[in-house]
Amino acid sequence: MTLTPNRTFAASLGAVAASTVALPWIGGYGTVLFQVVVLGAWSLLAHLTSQTYADRHHVPLFAIALIINVLLFAIPATLIWTLTRTRWPRASMYALVCWCAFYLASLFVIFRATDGP
Repeated sequence: MTLTPNRTFAASLGAVAASTVALPWIGGYGTVLFQVVVLGAWSLLAHLTSQTYADRHHVPLFAIALIINVLLFAIPATLIWTLTRTRWPRASMYALVCWCAFYLASLFVIFRATDGP
């Protein structure tokens, strides 16, 4: 099995999607990206249903957070993958891995939020 830009792209999408499972256990205010993902999902769910429903039903909340999380990662990743996969396949793989690592670090560690809602 050889590593290709397509497999790297799919694996990085899977890693970001799997990282959504850890979002409920983030303490404090989290990071800025965490707030964008989770509070964006809460806001969307509250707009579609009600604030009380969004506060009490975590499964639909984190299902929406999964979609937002993957979309925020996939927009730049798709651009990297599209522009580099055929001309520079090795650079494409490294760029996708670096973007994935930076995104996950931004989601959990880097850019700590100092305040929240």
